[in-house]
Amino acid sequence: ALLAAYISLPGRYLVLLPNKLCGGISRKIDSEEDRQKIKSLMEQIKVPEDMGFIVRTAGINRTKPEIQRDYQFLMRLWKDIFKKAESASAPYFLYQETDFGVRSLRDYLTLEIDEILVDDVETFRKMRAYLKAVAPRHLRILKNYKDKVPIFERYELEEQIRVIYQERVELKSGGYIIINPTEAMITIDVNSGRGSNKRNIEETAFKTNVDACEEIARQLRLRDLGGLIVIDFIDMIDKKNIAEVEKAFKKALSMDRARIQLSRISKFGLLELSRQKKQSTIQEISYITCPYCKGSGLRPSLEYASLGAFRKIESEAVKGIYSELKVSLPHEIALYILNNKRTELLKLETNFGVCLLIEGKSDMAWDNFEIQQSVKEQTLEVSAMQGVPLLTLAEETESDTDSDIKTDAEESDVEEPPKRKSRRRPRHRKRKSLGASTESVLPESASSDSPALEPSSGAMAPPIPSAQSPRFPVKPLKIVGALPDEFYPVELDGDLFASEPDQDESKDDKGDH
Repeated sequence: ALLAAYISLPGRYLVLLPNKLCGGISRKIDSEEDRQKIKSLMEQIKVPEDMGFIVRTAGINRTKPEIQRDYQFLMRLWKDIFKKAESASAPYFLYQETDFGVRSLRDYLTLEIDEILVDDVETFRKMRAYLKAVAPRHLRILKNYKDKVPIFERYELEEQIRVIYQERVELKSGGYIIINPTEAMITIDVNSGRGSNKRNIEETAFKTNVDACEEIARQLRLRDLGGLIVIDFIDMIDKKNIAEVEKAFKKALSMDRARIQLSRISKFGLLELSRQKKQSTIQEISYITCPYCKGSGLRPSLEYASLGAFRKIESEAVKGIYSELKVSLPHEIALYILNNKRTELLKLETNFGVCLLIEGKSDMAWDNFEIQQSVKEQTLEVSAMQGVPLLTLAEETESDTDSDIKTDAEESDVEEPPKRKSRRRPRHRKRKSLGASTESVLPESASSDSPALEPSSGAMAPPIPSAQSPRFPVKPLKIVGALPDEFYPVELDGDLFASEPDQDESKDDKGDH
């Protein structure tokens, strides 16, 4: 869709420009004599100062009453639109381009047409009203078709419509043309076909080329092909014949309303032209891209597609991690692999311990396949120590602390037998010195913040770890483990990282305790 403030109302011979002062004549009218006639004719028509007109190609050799009638029709149309715009409140639908029937009369009606048949009553009424306002003398050729036989079947129009969508178009002389649209350009190839005559090749080429000129111009209009177009005519030697073909092609293109730029035939027999593209081609409107070939018109051969599928199966099987591969393929490709690659499939199953299942489906795309993998079950070796729980360091919670305090309180209530004093005084002095040295290393904050512990039964209190020391965690730790029933959890009250006593002293301790 296009939104613009440039308003133009096309008629049969004129184009009204309501808000534009200038006018002109169609560029396709290249004859200076015709342009002067049209200019003098338009000077006799009084055009409002704030409007302009463009004379269309159909206005050549038209009389003043015909031009005047078309001018009056466009002026009435514009006044009606302007009146609606002033009275109506936005949004409001002011005007719509005429339908296909009226547009066909406006663009293609010529004096050479003898009869116009319309099988739809509503369209017939609109076309009749348009002819009555613009070209009353053509009312006699407009007829309403009422026969029981469909109009397309009556005049064999279906065959002509079918040809529009084909690449190959037959010629009356026995030759044919091939129309091939590409991304960059549209190529048209002319071939002699059945009309070839080996005795006179030059004459055959000339007749086929002249016959192709008319059909190519017709196909350009029917298919609305635009852009760069290259035509490959049959090679001709005689320059006179080349000039005649160029002249015939220009004459055939004169009926085309699109703007065309034409070159001459080169020494290679190529003619280039550029045609204005007004809308999408009939192929773009009526067709969609094939989901299988992606618009190329080609598909892989049976052997090529089968080998590609087998290589994919092989690449999955050699991984050695699958116990089963279920492959879904098109029916023809599955048969090809099973019949021609059976030995290779058996080797893959034997060498890699995989089971291959090939399934053929008739509804799958030609170059499509699916692979479903089943992974092998891995055996895990369980060590003998895996069942034994490991000791873990866990943070002491508040509940654990409360239980420990209760246990200590219960133990303190029990009267212990008096212990005899140790005779080895130097050892006790050594322990004191060790404890003092340990406490001296600790920061003052740790010693002041830590609560004082009362020694029981003459034993020295172990040093308290500092919370700021990197060697110790923030909270005291205890060893927790899931041990058998015959074992009991052990608490370590001392420094885990303190140096061990000498062996001699440990022996003496046995005797003392």
